[in-house]
Amino acid sequence: MKRKSYLKLLVVFVLLGGGVYWYYNSIAIWGASENGMWKATYKKNQDQYVDEGWTGTIKQKSGGKVTVKDITFTDNNKTLISLDHFKKGRSEDGEVTVLDPFSAAFYWGDEPKKGHVYKVHVTWKDKGKSHTDSFQLK
Repeated sequence: MKRKSYLKLLVVFVLLGGGVYWYYNSIAIWGASENGMWKATYKKNQDQYVDEGWTGTIKQKSGGKVTVKDITFTDNNKTLISLDHFKKGRSEDGEVTVLDPFSAAFYWGDEPKKGHVYKVHVTWKDKGKSHTDSFQLK
């Protein structure tokens, strides 16, 4: 008798876990640079007071103080946006940019299309040397 109860409980947890996993994967794509320094997310806007849309954000996860020179977001190698000026503070739409460690919104757009390859390219400078990290969002 207890075995059937445990089995039913296990099935409920598996279904709940699968539902949460499916829901989250349907509202976001994300990726990280190979060196672990950058993480980007492109997710569905969940704010009920704002029109539907998707927002891209990028965060520096390691590497100390660096200067970000450019962030480019591409869809199948076509540039959707390229940003090269970053100012610390809050913008009119409420987005916050932090320069150390770097964190900013980089895009507001449409839902990702299936079969498309979305990439983020971050060009940054550290101790006089310029670097570029490119990674795919899945």
